[in-house]
Amino acid sequence: MASSAGTAENAVTPRERHRLQTREEILDAALAVMAEQGVAALNLTEVARRVGLRQPSLYQYFDSRNAVYDALFERGMRIHANLFAAAIDRHGAGWAAVRAACWETVRFAAEQPELAELMFTRAVPGFTPSERAYAPSLHVADLMQAAMAAAAENGELHPAATSESGVALLLVMVGGVGSQHLANERGIEFAQSRLIPLLDTALDMYAAYFNPDRPANWKP
Repeated sequence: MASSAGTAENAVTPRERHRLQTREEILDAALAVMAEQGVAALNLTEVARRVGLRQPSLYQYFDSRNAVYDALFERGMRIHANLFAAAIDRHGAGWAAVRAACWETVRFAAEQPELAELMFTRAVPGFTPSERAYAPSLHVADLMQAAMAAAAENGELHPAATSESGVALLLVMVGGVGSQHLANERGIEFAQSRLIPLLDTALDMYAAYFNPDRPANWKP
């Protein structure tokens, strides 16, 4: 049982709670500005105005524009990682889990276009995410590799699908559907898209290409 002293040390003070809340409000405002003006055109003066701060005061929460981008990158990566992990958990190990996780990735990109553009493209020249912000992406990669390995072990995919090039091809296909939607259907709801349903066809083609009945030593 935790001691009262330990509980007190871990408690968030009202001042800290207010600071965290303000940081989230700043990030929400930044997303709104990016949606209106473009991901790379983030204007901190406008962000500060929307949250009722003067720009110098905003720097008490984020010391640069890249720090705002980094916090948004981390937010997006954590949201995506949670959605990805939940999809894997719902469908167990194997190809069904991989397909579900791919669908969640495209859904995320469609519903969070500014975050997706920041995370999955080089939308902001000179911006490189911190190790902390990028960490959830590494977790997603591990989950994907494990699910692909299970699909191969289950006889649903050829083992070559688990190779670096095999996984890369899958990511290119998923990313292609997502990027085409963002480029040509931005603002159109997920369920109304004419491009997103092509993901199922792409995944079927991928599974056919990595048919488990190919010779064991087959390489793409």
